[in-house]
This record gives sequence, C-alpha cells and structure tokens, in this order.
Amino acid sequence: MKSISNIVFCCVLWALLSSCQAPNHSAQNPVSLSLKALEKNSNIAGKVAKPIRHQQTEYWLLTSETSGVLLTDQQGNLLSNIAGHIELLDWRDNIKIGNQTFGLIAALDSNLGQVVIIQLDWQNLQLSELTRFKDFSSQIESLCWYQMPQGHLSLFTTDALGQVEQRIVIDESQRALTDVIVHAFIGAPQTKSCAVNDHTQSLYIVEENIGVWRYFADHESELSRELVIATQPHGPIDSEVTHIEVLASGDLLVSTPEQQGVWLVEPENNDQASFVHFQGIHMPETVTARLDDEQLKLGIFDDKTARYFTSQLHYSKKPQSTILPLMPAVQAYAQSTPMAAYGDAADDPAIWINFDDSAQSRVLGTNKKQGLMQYDLQGNLLQELNVGRVNNVDIRYGMTLGGKRFDIATASNRSTKSISVFSIEPNTGYMTHISDIKTDIDDVYGLCMYTNGNQYYVFINGTDGHFQQYLLQQDAAKISGELVREFYAPSQPEGCVVDDQNQQLYYGEEAVGVWQVSAEPIEEASRLIIQTNETFVADVEGLGIYRYKEQRFLFASSQGNDSYGVFALDINNQYLGSFKIEMNLSLGLDGASETDGLAITAYPLGESLPAGLLVVQDGRNRLPLAPQNFKLVDGRDIQLLLQNWLTNE
Repeated sequence: MKSISNIVFCCVLWALLSSCQAPNHSAQNPVSLSLKALEKNSNIAGKVAKPIRHQQTEYWLLTSETSGVLLTDQQGNLLSNIAGHIELLDWRDNIKIGNQTFGLIAALDSNLGQVVIIQLDWQNLQLSELTRFKDFSSQIESLCWYQMPQGHLSLFTTDALGQVEQRIVIDESQRALTDVIVHAFIGAPQTKSCAVNDHTQSLYIVEENIGVWRYFADHESELSRELVIATQPHGPIDSEVTHIEVLASGDLLVSTPEQQGVWLVEPENNDQASFVHFQGIHMPETVTARLDDEQLKLGIFDDKTARYFTSQLHYSKKPQSTILPLMPAVQAYAQSTPMAAYGDAADDPAIWINFDDSAQSRVLGTNKKQGLMQYDLQGNLLQELNVGRVNNVDIRYGMTLGGKRFDIATASNRSTKSISVFSIEPNTGYMTHISDIKTDIDDVYGLCMYTNGNQYYVFINGTDGHFQQYLLQQDAAKISGELVREFYAPSQPEGCVVDDQNQQLYYGEEAVGVWQVSAEPIEEASRLIIQTNETFVADVEGLGIYRYKEQRFLFASSQGNDSYGVFALDINNQYLGSFKIEMNLSLGLDGASETDGLAITAYPLGESLPAGLLVVQDGRNRLPLAPQNFKLVDGRDIQLLLQNWLTNE
C-alpha cells in the first residue's frame, strides 16, 4: 500500500507541475542592479533585513544570530534590540493592543526553537517582548503574519515535517494577546519561506526544489493548492528557491540565490515573470522590499558573504486598493457534539419545537454514515438512532397513529432507498423509528415535508433530479406512503422546503438556483425564481423559511463561497444579500463552511432565544479540528441582518 501511495503522490505532483506553464521568455537579458552594503550593520550574522517606514521616517529591522532583533535608523544606528539567536522575522504595522497602536514582529529564535512576538512602540522607538510560543513538535522553518478579515492577527508557521499551523495571536475583539490554533495541515516538504497577501487571502509557501505554492489563507476554506511558479523543467527558475516576499501591489519577490538574483512574479500571470540580477558574486538568500512611489527599496541577505546589502528597483505598480467591505457575518453561540468520525458525515438539521416548554426544543441532525441524531439547544447529543445513511430530515406536528398523538420526522435513507419515519413524543422529544417507506429512486438525496390539514406529505428527490411526493397513511401498526406525484428537476437538486400556509414547495437545483412549484399533488410546471449570481453562488444546498414582521424570507446555503443567501419571498423573491457565519473567538467556536443543510425558525425558544434559531451544517469543523457538526445561531442576529437590509432598500 505504501508503494502505491507514493506512485499516486508522484503522479499528482507531476500533474501539478505540468499545469504550471513556464514563461515565454528566458532570463537571458535581466534587469541588473548594483548592491550597497548596509552601513554599520552589514556583517551581523543574520538572515533578514526588512526596510520599514513610520510617519515618513525610514528604519531597518534586522535579524542577528548574536544580537537578536535590531531596530536601526537609516544610517545603521542602533535604536533598540531584543536578544536572541534570531534568523527569520515577519512584520505588521498598525496593530491595536489595548488602547495603543504598535508594530508587531514575529521572529524565530533558532537556538531555542521558539517563536518570539515583539512589540515596537513607535512613541519610544523601543522593542519589547510580548510572548513566546514553545513546544513545537518539529523544527520551525518559516513564519508569516496574516491579518484575518475579522481583524484578528494570526501567524502561520511551517516546520521540518511539512506541517503548517495557523494560530491567532491578537484577538481583535478584545485587542489583546491570545494563543488559539485555528488550522493545521500538511503542506510542502522542504519549506523555506512563507508570506501572506491579506487582500487576496493567499498564503504562499516556498518548496525549495519545486517553486512557490499558493493556498487559501482563510482557515475555513477548502484545503487546496496551486503552483504559482516552478523550477526547471516546469518553470523558469534554475535554482533552489529560498525566500518569498509579498509586495504592496500583490506581486511576489522570489529569491533564487544560485541564479544570483530575484524573480518578480505576478501571481495571476506568471508568464510575465521577470528576473532581476544582482551585480557581483552574490547569493541572495532573502530579499525583502518596501514600495515607495515608483521605487522598491530592497533589503538583501547575501549567503555567500553573510552580509546585508540594499538596492533600489524601479517599479511602477501601485499598492493594492483598500479591501472591499466584507460580507456581513454572524457568530454561533453553540455547536453540536461532533460526529463520531472524520469524513463527510453531518448533512441536514431540523428544529423540533416543544410547544409545552419551548426552551426544551431539540435539534435533529443527520449523520449520513450512521443515522439520525438529536441535540438540545446547546448542541449536546441526547439521542441517536442508527438506522442507516440518512441524508435529509424534516418535521411536522400533531399526527395520530393507533389512537396516540405524536409529532413526526422523516428522513431520506440512502441505505434502504426509502423514507425513514420517526415519531417524536410531544412532551419529551424522545424519538422512535417507526417504519421505512420504500421508493424507486436509485439514489435518494433531499427531503422535505408538507402538511395540509390532516394530510401529511413527503417530498423526496434523487441525485438524478427525480422528485416523488408521497401521502403518508396511518394504520394501527405503522405509517406507509402512497406515491401521488412525480416530476424532474433539470439537474441535481437536494435542499427543499415547503411553506405550508401558501402551499408552495421551494427546491434548489445545485448549479442553477431555486425553483418554486405547488406543494399540492397536482400537475404544475416549476418556476425558476432565484438564480445564482456573483455572491450567491453554486452549489445551492440547504433551504429554510424565516418569518419576520409578517414577511417570509428564504434562506439558502451557498457552498461555493461558504455563505447564506437571503431572499424576500413577498417582494418578488428579491435578493437581499448574503452573510457568513464567522468564528466566535471568545467562545472558542469556529465559523461554518461548505454548508449542506440548514434549518431556521422564528418561533421563540425560551428566554435565551426569543427570536428563534438558525442551525447549519459545518462541513469543515476547525476550532479545534474535529469531525463535522452543526452550528447554532441566535435568531436575534438574523433579525438584525434583516433589519439592516430592509432599512437600506
């Protein structure tokens, strides 16, 4: 098995390398720059010389294996330092801690194997150590800052085993130091450097013999990577790659010491990469830069002489524009107990309301590897029924079987190609599996219920677009179903929801949008009422209806960008906007991403949830890393979103 895995890995790597096209030019006629030794501090046995600026005054940040981190003026005069055996650092300015604003340095103390967080107080031009991160399982090879969209400042580290770890260092909401690991994954072996573009949320990692990889920096994003520029024969670089710098324009500086220079790379257009040669016999292991007007001021560590140099390069590109306003976001107040094992397991929730004591209402959730789960309103697992690979679930109230009144849940069961039927005790919420209703759908998928008086219906669909509608029938022993209607969606559907009062079925076609059709078992053509757009993107998944101020709002999960679209059904299905569920750092809850199903109600669920509840499936559960689960959001936060959108209409 190990040899097969290696073969597969090599094939995947070859495919990735082959997809990275080399530039159409060579480095035969590069730009050539002369270098100037840094005054007073060219020979301090370090690796990084970073030019920085504050209020039009220029400074240098230098690392030294003997003197630690040094802050100097432009003439090299020492202003402050922090002792240590420091090789690498990264820098972010204008970071708020408490009521003050500082520069912040992350530095690697190689002797101790620790990451040191250092504060630069601009008022006093003094460096001071804030904290250290220790107990890494392997030697740290690189580090880089990333300011997250929520404002939190996080730090990526890569180690000798190829593991990448992201931890939050500054909690923006508290403006205070913290240490919360939010993501860890296996990246590239032989990592030499990393850097992040905050604007594009791109993490760049250098694999010295391969080139530069790009990952998503957002910890909620899908784990994937793209080769930006490669070494020969798949790219122009005829050297090991040792360092990367993200310029204010978004371009990259890629250090290639054996080529005696640096590559200037446009990440989205690598065939425009250009080479800058450094005159003399130099091996630039690290090259950093600051963009000033139309000049790049460079800080260079030459591995051949172990000295620092500087130079300037004409560069006409402007800094990236200000980051566009983020999609609005809410936070979960609780999350459910994770599934028992990793993998694509959690899928669709439903909310059962206890009308005797609404604070004792329950959340049902499917585990499509196992069965149906039940949780309380804090997400604690109360009951599980292992009846097979149930995919979607829905609930209706007040059914009678054998003279006994109960609430009912149904779920699409992929193990048995059936509709699994469950009774729910109205007082306690206790569930019992009653029966399975066989269908002739090859791969059952989505499901939702509809009630009209004492008639209970179930809609079930398959991955091929096949919909069936069953009328539930009661006898003394079980519940069966009569097939009363069939129709087809143009392509794969899943999520659906019925507005009982208006007798309307809404269902999602994953790649296209949302359709509406009568929920009554009559022949009627479906109508496409909502189409995907630039922010409400495919795949369209879970659907739910929320009632607010006597209006109906359709909520739909948009897997393609980890968001939720909201539509005013009573205003001609108008798209109001989309929102995300972001990390709740104070409670240690991550956000929600790659959501399959959702459920929402405006019914008050006790004093703590007076405006109801939104429940969504979380496809990537990362704080801490755990199997999939469900996130719970206070309905008051949903109402605030709606108020803002409706006020601005």
